[in-house]
Amino acid sequence: MTKTSADKGTHTVVHGLNAVLANEYSLFTKTLNYHWNITGPRFHSLHRFLEGHYRELLEIMDGVAERVRILDERPLGTIKQMYNETDVKDSTERTLLAEEMLKNLLRDHELIKAQIKELAGDEVLFKHDPGSQDFLIGLLQKHEMMAWMLKSHLV
Repeated sequence: MTKTSADKGTHTVVHGLNAVLANEYSLFTKTLNYHWNITGPRFHSLHRFLEGHYRELLEIMDGVAERVRILDERPLGTIKQMYNETDVKDSTERTLLAEEMLKNLLRDHELIKAQIKELAGDEVLFKHDPGSQDFLIGLLQKHEMMAWMLKSHLV
């Protein structure tokens, strides 16, 4: 049985969605870590702020995984798979100032935004799957909002 161009496109979309999922997972983990370890005079407000972000990222991850399932494929599901696919880098510093944490998170949101723009911008790829393209655009908007919020804390 030969694969149609739509089947090949679905495979490429699923690969792209799983790559996004891996980055979302890494950003979620980093945000949760920063939530646990933030200190300083703005502790309470930033602790709550980061809690909102990691909760949003958890919902995003669930949505990405469900989109993969909608396409009748399997999302990444192990830490090893996520680690092998992620572009988001771990923080190697033992302790960071709050501002450094926020800058790191902003950088990671920008990375994911670029990844989503590249994937969603391929009109040919989504010719047979406008639902996934629309899903990615919605995801992009969520990251734009979170990045804006992070930038607002850094000004």
